[in-house]
Amino acid sequence: MSNQENQKIDGSELSKAGNPTYFENERPEVMELVSPEMRTILDVGCGKGVLGSKLKEAVPHRKVYGVEYVENVAAVASTRLDKVIVGDFQTMDLPIEAGTLDCVIFADVLEHLVDPAAALRKIKPYLSPKGAIVCSIPNMRHYTVILRLIRKGWEYEDFGHFDRTHLRFFSRHSITSLMDEAGFQIEIMKPHTVASKKVRWLNSLIGGRLEEFVAFHYLILARKSR
Repeated sequence: MSNQENQKIDGSELSKAGNPTYFENERPEVMELVSPEMRTILDVGCGKGVLGSKLKEAVPHRKVYGVEYVENVAAVASTRLDKVIVGDFQTMDLPIEAGTLDCVIFADVLEHLVDPAAALRKIKPYLSPKGAIVCSIPNMRHYTVILRLIRKGWEYEDFGHFDRTHLRFFSRHSITSLMDEAGFQIEIMKPHTVASKKVRWLNSLIGGRLEEFVAFHYLILARKSR
């Protein structure tokens, strides 16, 4: 792969998947895992409520609540969602009735938490019998992350895989372990692929064996196993 292609993936392509304006991201790849039957939804780290508003538009009478730590961002979300709770999800008491949520979304949130497994366990009592969690989690085995470590070492940035606010780091294996530890069974785990044309071609040529290295995020749908 040429230096020019590397720069494209490290720059414009990565900015699409890890945009610093994530408070306003629509996240269509996350929406794909939220079925029409999911009528009452909590979006943890809802940003300005763009994803939630799209979910409400997609299904009439759907209720979408949000949790957002940044107060002025939460104020914007409150104009779009049915209710926004301001504060730290890890320490707050949720003013939500147990067993009423059909879906809880953690879209690029778990890696920012001190104890992601505790956060997942915390949400379990609020899920309905058929309720599910939908997560987007960055993959630290993406080939651009590996190449960057080789070239530059570890340097924090304001967004993306090297976001300075990330406290936890995941690959496919550790995501599976996290869900198991928290008492969830994964039903769907799909890669959100970001790669140059040459890398995508190579992955296709060898039967998808590079999946773990072209998955920028993993998208997960899981339900309670215990």
